Amino acid sequence: MTVAHHKIFAATILLALALAAAMFHFRATPQTTAMLCSAKTYPLSHSAGAPHIEIDIDGTPARALLDYGATQSSLRAKAATDVGLLVKAATSLPLPGESEFLARHADPATDAIIGTDLLAHLTVALNATTAAISATPCAASQLQEAGFTPIDQRGFFSPGRVHVAHDRPNVPVVFLRIGAAKTWAQIDTGYDDDLYPHSLDINQAFHDALIADGASLTLQNHVTVKTCAGFESRPVYSSRQPLVITNESGAAVAQTRDYYLIVKPANICGGIAAQTTPAAQLGVSFLRLFQTIVFDPQAGRVWIKKD
Repeated sequence: MTVAHHKIFAATILLALALAAAMFHFRATPQTTAMLCSAKTYPLSHSAGAPHIEIDIDGTPARALLDYGATQSSLRAKAATDVGLLVKAATSLPLPGESEFLARHADPATDAIIGTDLLAHLTVALNATTAAISATPCAASQLQEAGFTPIDQRGFFSPGRVHVAHDRPNVPVVFLRIGAAKTWAQIDTGYDDDLYPHSLDINQAFHDALIADGASLTLQNHVTVKTCAGFESRPVYSSRQPLVITNESGAAVAQTRDYYLIVKPANICGGIAAQTTPAAQLGVSFLRLFQTIVFDPQAGRVWIKKD
């Protein structure tokens, strides 16, 4: 082979590699994720880090929070006398008929909270700027080809509450480990953790597991939180050990050393604090770590792609 042919061959190889890289990047775009999930795309806006989209509710434009930590959807109450009422309304989301909402919250920046009673029937892909929403599952093999990792949701998140463990809410999860201590963690997209980015709320059982494993936790502060039982103080810790996000089998999906541990004491309000075995809850800022996440409850999976 002549020198000229060597140069042409090398240039051809480089071009092929560049095209392959471009195709891989293309597969990771929101538009392509939407195509794999037969989804409609919505621009995302954020309030306290939480993802919002614009939809119609009974024909009126509404700003809706996609809250995977809430198990009941709600609307802003129009009057104090409406609080606690259940109302039915049609939305522009791909859901059949009317949906049921609780008239409850009073946040002026949010017209509606879409909880898992509705989200468990939708496939939703989120990245920093876009939500892609569909009524059908994604093309699993193509998501895997695009670099997404599936995380099994059996016992945690499903369109049918009967498939969720009786002592857990219908909320999607990832799995994680710090050192040898392991647990599952709810993905709470309504949990504002701007004060301590990458906040990981943990229950007493997981805190005890960390201490038993020899984890070195440094007390940073205390936060005061309003709960159903009133105000309570929670310790905030940091750790030098990496926080590793895994699938159900323990294979690493993402990791960070930049996180905080907030211990939730047991109270009468339920949630992870009431669990007697290790449990945790992620703040919404973890979406930035995941970069692209697909909630696919009909297929029983959450997909994560860290670009």
